[in-house]
Formats: sequence, structure tokens, C-alpha cells
Amino acid sequence: MKKTPYLAFTSLGYRILHCVICLGFMVLGFLADVYMGSVWVVIISAGMPLVLVFLDYFAFSGTSSRKQKSMQFIKSSSKGLNLFKTAVKTDLWIKQGCIVLAYLGYLLAEIIYYIDSETFFDSILLLLIYIPISGLTTNLTLIISRRIVLTIAVQIAVCYICSMFSTILLVIYSFLLPEHISSFAIAALISFAIIEAINIVVGIILYKDCVKGYTSSFSDT
Repeated sequence: MKKTPYLAFTSLGYRILHCVICLGFMVLGFLADVYMGSVWVVIISAGMPLVLVFLDYFAFSGTSSRKQKSMQFIKSSSKGLNLFKTAVKTDLWIKQGCIVLAYLGYLLAEIIYYIDSETFFDSILLLLIYIPISGLTTNLTLIISRRIVLTIAVQIAVCYICSMFSTILLVIYSFLLPEHISSFAIAALISFAIIEAINIVVGIILYKDCVKGYTSSFSDT
């Protein structure tokens, strides 16, 4: 059977772990929303970029670095470059999809334990903030981890910084958002549009950097 580019560049374990991460965070999100309170929701939300970036170490770490001779060999071939482009693009979509699916646990908890329309609407708006922040944090951190050939210990440190950054953003938003539902809705929708637009731009930069790499010496340091 002919493998797709994504299957060729990633191991079975790598793909299975993505599925396990989705299911795990869905369950944790559900339990956090029902039993643990908002603080745990923020902590779990910050954990998603951390785990996804750490997992990336086993497939695409250092792919933008000129020290990765195997990647430069692949990029020098037209067929190899096209295969690599497709694999990277698919992986970026899957990671963003994992984040969205992971938040379904919160949504399921709200639907099952429906209290009132205002609380439900509140939770939906919060998801519109959590999702793009998690996606943006993941893409920003992947630029670092794919730019430099890291050891697994350093990758863990990068993941930790990624988690801290995501947590800080989420906490800041929890204080800045207005309490009145109409103002909160407007702020949440505007925030979603702005952060998601930035996330898309960063995702494009990440994709192009993985495919070609910059001409600066940053990747060699």
C-alpha cells in the first residue's frame, strides 16, 4: 500500500499519541468543567500546547535547521520537497485539530449539565478565547523547536516555557474581559478574530520556515 507523505514522515506511535492526547484532554476538560473549577480549566488548557510541542520532538524537531543534513537532502529534491511540504502542512492541521477536539470535553460538559442559557453562552465565548490562544502558543513554540536541533531535555524546557506563556495569556484574559454579558460577547468575538488571524499568520511562517528555512545563521546557533 502506498503511504501518504504524512504517514511516511511520522511513526505509528506518533499518530496514536495524537489521538490519545485528544481523548485525554477531552476527558480532563470534561472533568475540570464539572468538578474542578475554572482554575483547572486554565491549567489544562495551557497543558495542550506543552504536550503537542513535546510530541513534535519525535517527528519534526530541527527540520528548519541547516544542521539537519537529511532534511536539506530532502529539500534539494523536487519530489522530496513536495512530499515534505504535504507532511508538514498535514501535521500543522492535525495539531490545530487536536486543540479544537480537546476542547470538546468542555462543550460536552456544558451540554450535559446545562444550567441556564447565560452560563452556556459564557462558556462558549470562553472557548473562543482558549482555542486560538492554545493554537498560537503551539505554533510560536514550534518555530523555536523546529529551528534549532534540540536535545530532549531542552525540548522539555521549551515546552515548559510554552506552557507558562499560554497560562499567562489565559489568566490575563480572565481579568481583562468585562463582566457584562453583552460587552463580554463583543470582547470575546473580537479577541477570537484577532488572535486567530495572528495564529494563521504564525502558522504560515512556521510552514514556510520548515519547508525552506531562513538564510540567517539563527538556525545554526
